[in-house]
Amino acid sequence: MLQLTMWSIPPMAAAIISLIAFRRASSTAHVPGGQALRFLFLMVFLWAGPQTLETFFVHESIKLFLSQLSYVGIALTPVAWFQFALTYSQRVLKMPSPLMCFISIVPVITLCLALSNTYHNLLWSNWYLVNSGGYVGLVTEHGFWFYVHAFYSYGLILCATAILTFALSQFHLQTRSLLTAITAPLVGVLANLYYLSPFNPAPWLDFTTLGFLVGILLLYRYILQEDLLKCIPVVRDRVMEQLTDPIFVISHEGNIIDANQSALQAFADMEQPVLHTHINMVAEHLYLESIRNLDENSEVSIGLRSYEVASTQLDSTNKQSDVALVFRDVTERRLAEQKLRKLKDELERMAHTDVLTSLFNRRYFMQRLSEEFERVHRHGNALSVLIFDLDHFKNINDTFGHDIGDHVLESVATVTRQIKRVADVACRLGGEEFALLLPETDKAGAIKVAQRLRQGIEEFPYSKSIGKDVNVTASFGVATVGRRMNEPSVILQVADRALYKAKNGGRNMICSTEE
Repeated sequence: MLQLTMWSIPPMAAAIISLIAFRRASSTAHVPGGQALRFLFLMVFLWAGPQTLETFFVHESIKLFLSQLSYVGIALTPVAWFQFALTYSQRVLKMPSPLMCFISIVPVITLCLALSNTYHNLLWSNWYLVNSGGYVGLVTEHGFWFYVHAFYSYGLILCATAILTFALSQFHLQTRSLLTAITAPLVGVLANLYYLSPFNPAPWLDFTTLGFLVGILLLYRYILQEDLLKCIPVVRDRVMEQLTDPIFVISHEGNIIDANQSALQAFADMEQPVLHTHINMVAEHLYLESIRNLDENSEVSIGLRSYEVASTQLDSTNKQSDVALVFRDVTERRLAEQKLRKLKDELERMAHTDVLTSLFNRRYFMQRLSEEFERVHRHGNALSVLIFDLDHFKNINDTFGHDIGDHVLESVATVTRQIKRVADVACRLGGEEFALLLPETDKAGAIKVAQRLRQGIEEFPYSKSIGKDVNVTASFGVATVGRRMNEPSVILQVADRALYKAKNGGRNMICSTEE
């Protein structure tokens, strides 16, 4: 037989609202406190749900079973509130993970005793039905363990509320959330005390769910709807400890008076403790006169590490106040920048270098020729260019093959590097044609360099180098910048004409053309 009365409304409302809040809290499950808050709403639902069903039935056995079943929520709701307080406040207070297992011992015992109460009567010593105004309710008389459970639950809720209150008090501008943290559990506790008190006119109806209904509405409104879970309260003292950058606080004299854990770990290998030593013991080249003017780009090297250092005067009105120094480790960034620069230099070298001979290529030669040509016209210095071409190189390729021809070109490049001066620029223009740019060199000096290079190419021991007895000679054209040369390309044309003059004159010789 069923009954429908107004007494079903309070627990039904608590069950419905807690279920809605449980679903709404799914979007905050990934933030600290989110999972615990969902667990809290679920436990209230498991408390209020069976109590709602219990109000519908009139049979004693069904009512008793549903009352026992509601203890899943009754026993674990304080645990859920304590877990929420801890996980939400985890940035402020650190608790060992086994703590939750420890505090759950009494609630689990309570739940087991509730489900098996008919065998021992430790939770309820007696129970009976009453009829009040047409409503059939179940009245229970409490046994010894019920009071153990009640006092333990009150203590757990009050302890959790104190933790949450402390955490939120460190997070200013959250007055409403602070009041919510205190009011929500307090309403539930007061409702439960009223239910257990002798002043309760309806001992067959647990008003605690009505109190938790109010508490859930408060949590839903001021925590979930305002996304308070995404705001993590942090104690200012812990900000310094949580930062991974080393932080020192130094006095006006430069003595280290405080340091965070990152600083102590970063410089733990020093010969003496960091605290109460002079800052120069940590950073040798960090001078006191510059500390108060440090900007974000200031950098010091400590051992093999590089740090960007920024300073903040703790009292801007007092020139002798303490200063906070933040050391940001930029070693990896500097190493990456060095690798990037090396890679860039290598790419530039490859863009300017002939692949086969490792001499400069025509593009780079023309760039340097333009620069030197401009310098000569500005300052009147000397500048010469010589172009040389290997004689009958096609015959070498046809006779010995292109591999041997490539080895010959590499050998000629080796001779060129050995003979040229440091300031000279050697390049392979293409094929078997090479060029030398000779800064600060007049015609006579250029001819001397060409003569040494011609002899070096002719006398190079190719048989030892490439395994073939190859005869290699070269013809040279020499040109010097003259007054009528207005473009860099003109000097190349002059040198090229001199080269053809050498080839037509019998090869393996040096010629120059006046311009």
